[in-house]
Amino acid sequence: MIKNIIFDLGNVLISFRPEEYIAEFGFDADKAETLRKIIFSPAWNEYDRGVYKDSLELADALAEKHPEFESEIRLLLDRCWVRLNTLKSETQEYMKELKSRGYGIYILSNLNFDAWEFVKQFEFFTLADGSVYSCLEGKCKPEGAIYRVLLERFGLRAEECLFTDDSPVNIAAAEALGIKGVVFTSLEDAKPKIEAMLNRD
Repeated sequence: MIKNIIFDLGNVLISFRPEEYIAEFGFDADKAETLRKIIFSPAWNEYDRGVYKDSLELADALAEKHPEFESEIRLLLDRCWVRLNTLKSETQEYMKELKSRGYGIYILSNLNFDAWEFVKQFEFFTLADGSVYSCLEGKCKPEGAIYRVLLERFGLRAEECLFTDDSPVNIAAAEALGIKGVVFTSLEDAKPKIEAMLNRD
């Protein structure tokens, strides 16, 4: 029986669209794509892991590696970048509904320190019965270790948990540990799948 629902943040509870953010700055298409690849790259994963404590440290590292784009990198990674994280209110409302029905509510997210501070303004941050963020653990999805942190810290049994995430790779990693999974493309698509799993039990 599923007793706990685990939510990802990016593109589940929060809209995270780097392409749209970069487009606001008016770069031509080729430069915009180059900058997207430079910034939202393995270095961004290390930012989420907590290796870089803020976006300025990340900008320093990327500017050293790509000096020809230093000004653009620093412009895009100014502290205001966190505003690209916008609330998906309909998912938050579904989270509240599930909590009112008695399910444990948890968050498991790859998230850097800057975004972690920013999302504290949203209601879901306090709705969760527990949460695990990569920047605080030094571990990132899809590494099995971060899923085990969540299970062990909050005394959860994998077979009693359902995880929804926008990444099929992250869902596969959860399922490998016995956690049921639903790939989130939209609430309209994911909600019936989640409900079917809940009703199945």
